[in-house]
Amino acid sequence: MSLRKKALALAVVTAVGGGLALTATPASASISQGYVSGAGDPTNDWGDEGTLSSTSHANSNATALVQLLLWADGAKEKNGTTFDYADIDGRYGSNTTAAVKSWQKLYNSREGAGLVVDGKAGPKTLGAADVSLTDNGNGTVTFWGWKHDVTFKRSGGKYYVKVNNTRGWKLASYTTLNVV
Repeated sequence: MSLRKKALALAVVTAVGGGLALTATPASASISQGYVSGAGDPTNDWGDEGTLSSTSHANSNATALVQLLLWADGAKEKNGTTFDYADIDGRYGSNTTAAVKSWQKLYNSREGAGLVVDGKAGPKTLGAADVSLTDNGNGTVTFWGWKHDVTFKRSGGKYYVKVNNTRGWKLASYTTLNVV
């Protein structure tokens, strides 16, 4: 089901754009705000976010958000296995770096995103995922992954993530790790 929804969304974008790449002005955001932000149409939420990597905001709820996307799209770890839900720990280590590289290759091959395959989740990499976001109309946004779907809470211009149900929704912060 997820695969069909994503393919349909891409087909609609391609049909509307006449085969041309569509760009939307992203919502204004900055790492200095301290959290992943978004408001209005979610298909332009993440193209202005800060870069996450093993050396930049490596231990954070924002990293957990990226890891949820990796899991949803079935990205591959450094040993070639699929990035599992159990791998979501909010820590940007070697498996996350390898999975982001896999994810960047996936977006380049499936969507022609033209991403640099560097293992860093920067504005262009995160922005490529925007096409798979849908506002559910109830304060949540769903990322329609190739393998799984992930729902995020979006309130007051801020994204919230939930990895561990006993911890509830946590701000997708660049500086705090408390989702696991």
